[in-house]
Parts: sequence; C-alpha cells; structure tokens
Amino acid sequence: MDFKKILFKTSEIDVEKALPDAIIFCNNEGKIQWVNDKSVEVFETSRMHLLTSNVTDFIENSQNLISNAISSNKSVITKLVGKEIYFDMTVKEIEAGYVLSFRDCVNFGQKVDLAKKDSNDNSCSMDKFILKIANEFKSPLQSIIGFSQAMSDGLGGEMSEQQEKYIKIINKNSSELMFFVTKLLEFSQTETMPQSPEFKTFDVISSLNSLIRFNEQLYKDRDIKWSISIEDGIKNTIVSDENMLKYVVQNVIEVVLKSVEMGEISLNVSIPDEELVKSKNLFGENFIMLSVSSSSLLLSENDLEQMFNPYKIVDTTNRKNLLRAMILACVKNIVQLLNGMLWVESKILKNTSFNIIIPQGKN
Repeated sequence: MDFKKILFKTSEIDVEKALPDAIIFCNNEGKIQWVNDKSVEVFETSRMHLLTSNVTDFIENSQNLISNAISSNKSVITKLVGKEIYFDMTVKEIEAGYVLSFRDCVNFGQKVDLAKKDSNDNSCSMDKFILKIANEFKSPLQSIIGFSQAMSDGLGGEMSEQQEKYIKIINKNSSELMFFVTKLLEFSQTETMPQSPEFKTFDVISSLNSLIRFNEQLYKDRDIKWSISIEDGIKNTIVSDENMLKYVVQNVIEVVLKSVEMGEISLNVSIPDEELVKSKNLFGENFIMLSVSSSSLLLSENDLEQMFNPYKIVDTTNRKNLLRAMILACVKNIVQLLNGMLWVESKILKNTSFNIIIPQGKN
C-alpha cells in the first residue's frame, strides 16, 4: 500500500504543512509502516530501525495517548522512552491505522521552568491583590472601632441601655475583624515576601521578661497566673533577631489567650538536649529552647494535625481555628528564618506547650 499517497489524499491532514513535523504512520497494533525524513532526525535512529519497530518502542504509554488524542481531538504531550524529551503529538485515523504528527521537541526542564514562571507571576499578582484588599479593609474598620468606642464612652451623648449593648457588640466584632485582617496580612507577607533577619547580640532574658510584664498588664482583668522560669546556666545574651523573636513569642501567647480565660501561662527557657535538636533536623551547637505552656488549653489530635496549615481548614466554619492556624503558620515561617523549629505538644489532663528552638548564635 502506498501510505504516502494515502497521506496526500486524505482531506483531514494538511500534508504540506505537516511534513516539517515528524510524521509516522502505524497500523492498529502500533507497528510502524511509514515515516518521513524528520522522524529519522527526531527519533535519532535509522529509517530501517523505525520501520521494523513499534510505536511503543519510542513513545511511553503510546496506545493510551493515541486513544486520548483521538477522543479529545486535541494534541497530547508525549515522552520519548528513556529520555527527558517531550513532544506535542496529534493523531488522525486513516484506513486501518493512525497518522502521528510530533511537534515542538523540547527539554522537559524548559517547559517546567516556563510553567513555574507563569505560576510564580500569577501567585505574585494574587498576593499583591490580597495585600491591597486587606489594607482597604483596615481604614473603614479603624473608623468603626474608633467611633463605636467614642459612643460607648459617652462622647456622642446619652444612650439607652439597649443602644449601649449594641454599640459594645459593634466595637467587639469590628475589633476582632481588624485583628483577623491584620493576621491575614502578616501571614500573606511571611509566605510571599519574607524579611531577612537582622542578627544582633541582645539580652534574651530581659526581652522575655518585658513580654510577660506587658501581657500581665494587658490581660490583668483575666484570672490568669503568669510565670517565667530560666534554667540554670542559660546565657542572657544570644545572637538573633530580637524583634522577630519577640513577635514569635507574643503571637504564641496571643494564640493561647484567644482560647483560655483562666489558668496558668508559663514561659520556660532551657537548653535542649542534643537528641531533641537532632530529632528536629537542626544542626550546629548552642541552641536555646522557649516553651509557652498553658494548663487550660487542651487540643485534640485533629487540632494538632491542622495547627500550622490554614489551607486545610479554610472551608470549615470555625473561624477561631482558621485564625489560630494563620497566626501559627506565620510564626513558624519566622522561626524558620531564624534557623529554628516550632512544634506543639498537648498532654491530656496536663498542659499544651508551644516549643521553639533557635540557635544562640548565628549558625
């Protein structure tokens, strides 16, 4: 049978346009019957070898790909057997066989890089969009919080008991929404535009004591007992980013305070043993461990699994869990910038502990 004649006669294929591509005709079993010169070049073999072979010898998963191309009437991506070389393959059925056309021979890595670039560009645009939208929320929210607080303080004149109740609800909900938007912004920024730590020598014990005093005053109306314990032999000075570390500890404390109204919140400063450090895939010497613990906060296994991943719980109705996951994901990103590790342990009928290990020096 003159397959070249068949090719030129078929109305389904523009042969003159297609011939610059690698063209192969095979029967229904995949046995190659005819090839053009470009096929010999593309598949890097002889014409004789091609004509004594099956398509499956050159193209991975060829039979399924041929079926998919025919059913979808679209090109499919094919891969050479044993090589990271990919093609766009189009397929046409003609007289007890198939005409396969291969185009755009490229290295797969190039395609991946281009796809990644497009993905990164889209991601960057989306992140900028989120940041702008979140910032647009903050201005009107600040006005609502300010005016509702002023009315609650009586600056707008006398109000009835019912009106005072409504104003307090407005102030409380708008304040909570402002906190949520702020944490969303922080999470987005640490995910996409992380800051570089400024490693400097500072007094870590003094910084932690000031944090405890600040929170004691801020939450003095709650029935909470605050404590800080320092293991013997701890050096007061370390080399790290003081502002980042204070941000991390403060946000962990806020996570606890969002979940409890009473009990004890303690901050323990210690030197972790070598086995614990290695188990967290940390390397180097001279680490310091900070543990924020609460006797009133108890977490389930499901809570622990989703603790640092807001994407897993975004579809749930529990906004508090989503907020907690956003805060902790943000905190974890910053701890990693400090070359450290953050994890949570919850012991039944005992306490929940947020543990942070960072180097004492710039490892």
